[in-house]
Amino acid sequence: MKTKILATVAILGCSLMLAPSILRADQNDWYQGRQGQWVQQQKQWEFHDVKGNAYRQQGNSWGWYNGRKHGEEGTAYHDRAPGDNQTYNQYQNTH
Repeated sequence: MKTKILATVAILGCSLMLAPSILRADQNDWYQGRQGQWVQQQKQWEFHDVKGNAYRQQGNSWGWYNGRKHGEEGTAYHDRAPGDNQTYNQYQNTH
C-alpha cells in the first residue's frame, strides 16, 4: 500500500515539474511550415512567424493575418501601381 502511494506521489510530482516546460511557448517552433513562436494575446493563442505574420482565430475560423491596416491607409497599399510587388511592410516604410 505504501509503495503504491509513494509511486503515485512520485509520478504526480514529476508531472507537475514537467508541466510548465510543456506549456511554455517555444522561441523556435514550427507551424504550417513557418518558423516562429506561440504567444498568448488576451486569453487567445496566436502563432507569430519570424516574418511578422500571425496565425490567429478570426471569427469561427483560423487564418494568417499579415498586419495590414484597414481603411484609408490599407486602401493606399491595395491600390498601388500594377507590378509593384512590395510587401506591406516595405510599402509602409517608403510612404
